[in-house]
Amino acid sequence: MNNALEFNVQNRDGSHVARTVNVKKLCLGIGTSRNVEAIRESLRKLSDEGYRIMEPAYICKKSRYLVTNEDVIEVQGPHTYGEVEYVVISDKGETLISVGCDHNDMPLCAMQTEGLGKVYDSPKEKQMVPAVIARDAWKYEEVRDHWDKLNVKNTVVANGMIIPYQDYMLEKLFGPEYHFSNHPWLKDDGVILFGGSSETLPSVPANVCNSMSVASSIRNLVFPSEFRFEIVDPIMNRRIFHSYQVLSLEEPY
Repeated sequence: MNNALEFNVQNRDGSHVARTVNVKKLCLGIGTSRNVEAIRESLRKLSDEGYRIMEPAYICKKSRYLVTNEDVIEVQGPHTYGEVEYVVISDKGETLISVGCDHNDMPLCAMQTEGLGKVYDSPKEKQMVPAVIARDAWKYEEVRDHWDKLNVKNTVVANGMIIPYQDYMLEKLFGPEYHFSNHPWLKDDGVILFGGSSETLPSVPANVCNSMSVASSIRNLVFPSEFRFEIVDPIMNRRIFHSYQVLSLEEPY
């Protein structure tokens, strides 16, 4: 099975080089905040509620056919949301950096079944919908020395309102070197890693879905229909931007 993505690699001088990457593995970082104790505390609360959980920070895998750089995705139902993340692309012995939105199907995260009991299954909610990545990329070697100064942010459209959704510096998350040291195979050709995300802005209206929303109250939430995301390099004065619309195959229920 092939999933070939087309990228424009931006050079330091402003020129672009086209590159085709054949995706062999799609990986997602979960619980990747450098504030490990805060992540552990949030997971402890879920554990106290009876959910089976995994320790931070860990890497889960997602079917490689689910990553795309299109500007429209189709999802089964309307209860989905995305989070902006830095993206690492390993190709032909070189590491590229881009930005993406890891999309999630919220009802499948916190589940309770007779066979499994209560499971907080973040990988399952990610597996049910595509992950979107921008079409442009940078060479990692050009941003490595000022990695923590890179800024990722996104804006969503929900009920016709344009809402600033996330805005954080990469100093908040473990970077590529951390993941490479723990999982050297992430540098194999064709591996794409979404590096994890941070919290939504406190200004996001309470009725707009985000990663901290309670799954049991989804009927009262508004789910975004469009995501606009970017990564900004203030040192080299450049950015990568992408946007996509979300089309639900089913009506709300």
